[in-house]
Amino acid sequence: MKTIFVAIIITVTLMNCQKTQLQSGNSTDPTDTIQVPVDTPIIGLGKGAVLKNDIAWSAPFNAWYHIHTHERFQLRAKIMYSNLIGESLFLHDIPCQIGNYLIEYELVSNFNNFTPEALFIMTSEWDQPIGDFKIDTTRTDHFIEVIKYDSIARTVEGRFQVFLKKEPSNTQWPGVPDSIFLTEGKFHLKIQEP
Repeated sequence: MKTIFVAIIITVTLMNCQKTQLQSGNSTDPTDTIQVPVDTPIIGLGKGAVLKNDIAWSAPFNAWYHIHTHERFQLRAKIMYSNLIGESLFLHDIPCQIGNYLIEYELVSNFNNFTPEALFIMTSEWDQPIGDFKIDTTRTDHFIEVIKYDSIARTVEGRFQVFLKKEPSNTQWPGVPDSIFLTEGKFHLKIQEP
């Protein structure tokens, strides 16, 4: 009988210790381990990154305001390889507002409607086009998300994903794929004047 009484006392004491620990925030309860978001950028200022067909694409990123307004901006990334093949990504007509935006297919000359557009271009030496890629209209999971925008510091931070298909009118060139998918894209850039 004495053993049962000691066991009850120990159990009650342990339950009170756990209750005190939960109330003080030192819990091991999984529901209390959810971390509050920290206000840190997803990538360093002046940087952009994306996976091109599941491989890291190391092109430098830039952001530019629209030529007539500071209400929209565009992202550009361009790289030239040692074999004189160049690749350029253009994301146009992105609103300077926090939000998630669908990237749609529009004529590139029409980037004035607050509908983000994407274009990927491959060129040979002397900027001869060897592959133009536009939005794959069979998919609906293209997006660009503006996470932070600071109009005073003129910085923008966000992420994107886009799937592109080669325009059929392009001539065949060895090594040019039929499609390009850009995933896990992120950027944190100072927006430049046009």
